[in-house]
Amino acid sequence: MKFPSLARRAWRGLAVALLGAGLLSACGGSTSQYNAFIPGRLVVFGDEYSTLYDPSRSGNGRTYAMNGLDASDTTNQTIQCYNGNTEIWVQSLAQHYGMTFKECNPSNLADDRLHALMQAGYGATVRAVVQQIDDFQANIAHDALNASDMVTVLVGLHDIIEIYKDNLTFVSEDEKLAEAEARGRIVAAQVNRMAALGARVLVAQEIDVGLSPYALNEGASEAALLTRITDAFNKGIRLDLLNDGTKIGLLAFDDALRNLSRYGGYNNSDLGCDNDHIEPVSVVDSDSNNYIDGGGLIVGCTTATISADNAATHNVWADSLHVNARLGHARFGSLAVARASANPF
Repeated sequence: MKFPSLARRAWRGLAVALLGAGLLSACGGSTSQYNAFIPGRLVVFGDEYSTLYDPSRSGNGRTYAMNGLDASDTTNQTIQCYNGNTEIWVQSLAQHYGMTFKECNPSNLADDRLHALMQAGYGATVRAVVQQIDDFQANIAHDALNASDMVTVLVGLHDIIEIYKDNLTFVSEDEKLAEAEARGRIVAAQVNRMAALGARVLVAQEIDVGLSPYALNEGASEAALLTRITDAFNKGIRLDLLNDGTKIGLLAFDDALRNLSRYGGYNNSDLGCDNDHIEPVSVVDSDSNNYIDGGGLIVGCTTATISADNAATHNVWADSLHVNARLGHARFGSLAVARASANPF
């Protein structure tokens, strides 16, 4: 006697499932209301964490992480901008969508087949990124940002260091934290601005600068202060971000680095690149005329010029402020791809 009752319940369950499928179906035979967003362009804003540096316009640019080499060159002299394990995070995202930057274009594709546009630059602060966006929008050589675009934003490293070092403008810690939060809010405003134009935006929280070799060299109390400034900056981003998941995805690069540094069992203090390929650098921020101590600039660092045999796979940091591609950028890229794929854009 129980079988008819079970059959009825099974039929009702099937009917509900079919009804649900019908509600999700769209006209024209689509099977689901949710369709993954496939961008027509990828536009990258930010500092050197997102930059491919190609001054010679060779299509084989370098990064401010640890550069890879062409395995077919036994002399280890040929840098290869894309070799499968030394890409920066935006390259991983571009590859996910089958896009190419002109700064890393080994196949010499025509410009109209690239679809990944690099706007980020070394030393960029929040002010510089605002200008990057303004310049992109004003450039008549390409379409302005629109609903077919995916945009990435990662900035804050040089703002955090600038605020940390400026004891004249920001006398107390509270003033430093307030300034950092205010700059984070500016980032959020720019992200909201681009989302309002229809673009889908992936915005990253800044890495914990207090974990860097630069910070550790400053001393434990100073490193802790740099962490608090970083946290204030990221708080500013989160506070004002219109993050409903439909146009904006937040990337927790700060947590990713903390997990890698504290729990990964890797070398978090020694530089992956040897000193012969790192030189001190100071970048002048044209907006404020302040000198920003960059801590170190990688010059020609490759997997063949590392400081130890296992540095490419074991050292978190390539230089004092920039993470190694194989560890840091690999995780950032995976996080970006996962967020871009999971968000109901």
